[in-house]
Amino acid sequence: MFENFWYQTVSSKKKSLLQFVFYVFLLFISIFYGLGLFLRKKLYQYNILKAKSFGVKIISAGNITMGGTGKTPFIEEIAKRLISEEKSVVIVCKGYKRNKKQPLNVVSDGIKILLKQENAGDEAFMLARSVQKAKVIVADDKLMGIAYAVKLFNPDYVLLDDGFQKRGDIAKAKHCVLIDAINPVGFGRLFPAGMLREPMSEIKHADAVIITNTNLVEPEKIIRIKQMIRSFNIYIMIYESEHHPKIVYNISNAEKFDPDVLDGKKIIAFSSIGNPLGFEKTLKALGANMIIALRFRDHHKLSKKEMGAIIKLYDRTQASMILTTEKDEVKIDKKYVSNSSVYALKIGMLIKNIKQLEAKLTI
Repeated sequence: MFENFWYQTVSSKKKSLLQFVFYVFLLFISIFYGLGLFLRKKLYQYNILKAKSFGVKIISAGNITMGGTGKTPFIEEIAKRLISEEKSVVIVCKGYKRNKKQPLNVVSDGIKILLKQENAGDEAFMLARSVQKAKVIVADDKLMGIAYAVKLFNPDYVLLDDGFQKRGDIAKAKHCVLIDAINPVGFGRLFPAGMLREPMSEIKHADAVIITNTNLVEPEKIIRIKQMIRSFNIYIMIYESEHHPKIVYNISNAEKFDPDVLDGKKIIAFSSIGNPLGFEKTLKALGANMIIALRFRDHHKLSKKEMGAIIKLYDRTQASMILTTEKDEVKIDKKYVSNSSVYALKIGMLIKNIKQLEAKLTI
């Protein structure tokens, strides 16, 4: 409820009186948030805080805005490419909203998955399941996670999920910043008055920028985004990518279908991800007829009551299927699914000039 009100407030151009008062309050808080970022930057500038070297190649996938930009499919793609070249890879994630056994846990040792989804977190569990030869670690402290990964596995590469804001702490890491083409600048304001985690100008410190969801916006918008990025760093490498639908699968019996199966189907969609609009636009691009699109807060795990309500909607509307994201599917308690009409869409990432990007990241 509160999160919806906050999002409506920061995203709306025309605000009600209550929204305007709340927005002024958010702007006031964002000033102090920005001041904290400025002071932290100065601590690194004057070497009061110093970067740590881990003696291993580190590739970080991050963003400058809050919400989903596609870090998980990006890490999956890079990890698979490195593993295909017989490189040893450890993926380090925070494991957001997991039920912690310890501050640091091994999700996968590269042979088998050692934790349940609720203990690993949805992104870490997804990556462990999708990139079977990758080791996956979750850690509250990402620096501790990297150090443990190096000590335990001695990998060729560590892939760090959501590491751009840690760039001052990690020496010699390669930082990729992902920008969602649908909402590239987080409404142009620092959190909590907007969705920027730090000023947009900080993107100049990235080694590469990947614009995601480029197939879901007009080409002219991509040109404007590139111009904006290069206004901060004219030499920065920019890559375009698409969220590519791979398969539709039944979450009860694992039966798989080509994404074209959605064309013309009446669908009830639901998601609890950072960028639900991207998911919904992808379904429309596949020809799906979304009669209902339900959005829950990011990382929300559906209760038995909520899943039951969605299935009742399915029965009442005579929809063809219920469809969700892979990230949501890993969180669903299969006991709550009373029929075989619930499906998930697995999304991959297609990156233009991927070989050039890989070469830059692995130097």
